[in-house]
Amino acid sequence: MNIEQERLLLERIHHDRQQFGILFDEYYSSIFGYAFRRTAEYDASRDIATETFLKAFLNIENFRWKGIPLSAWLYRIAANEINQYFRKKKYQP
Repeated sequence: MNIEQERLLLERIHHDRQQFGILFDEYYSSIFGYAFRRTAEYDASRDIATETFLKAFLNIENFRWKGIPLSAWLYRIAANEINQYFRKKKYQP
């Protein structure tokens, strides 16, 4: 998906939240793969990817187009989720 297509998709999502499914279908596997490469744990990666898209869905209305791809925003959310996963894992007895 190129930048112009992402911009148009964002506009559609702002008018109809069900369009978010297109974004999910387009990026879920790459976000999951990113989380799996960082954690090497299948279940944790699935949870991280799911949480990433949940947070994106809940906050998509706050996303303002500035020429930066939606995928960069999704990867930033995923990176924060991965960091949170490792912080929680560090302190488990």
